Amino acid sequence: MSRRDVLVAEVLAVLHAYQEALEHGTREDLQKHVHLPVAYVTEDNVQMRERYPFDPQKLRVEMDFHHSNSEYAVMHIDETKAHIAITATRMREDDSPIEYVEAFYVLQIRDNQWKIAAFSGIRTAA
Repeated sequence: MSRRDVLVAEVLAVLHAYQEALEHGTREDLQKHVHLPVAYVTEDNVQMRERYPFDPQKLRVEMDFHHSNSEYAVMHIDETKAHIAITATRMREDDSPIEYVEAFYVLQIRDNQWKIAAFSGIRTAA
């Protein structure tokens, strides 16, 4: 296994745990996978947030969101930083699609922990 393969596996483990927290956890569970402050790129500005910007419990109730089918593409990675493109379909429990998400995440390793440092996503209705 190459060093790149090891780094990719470490970053993907963080993103899978993050996805699990999005689907089943709380904002605090998500925040465990984020360096604070986190950079959040919205439609019209860049925010430095001291708290994770979304409440996954509220998201699940408001959207009838149950799970996602996600694909991760590690575009660039080195010993300290990773750029990840994510495409996902958010689904209801019956597997019907709610929306499509395309996102870009930057992960950094600080204090020997990979976490999300910045992200931006574009959501479109299914």
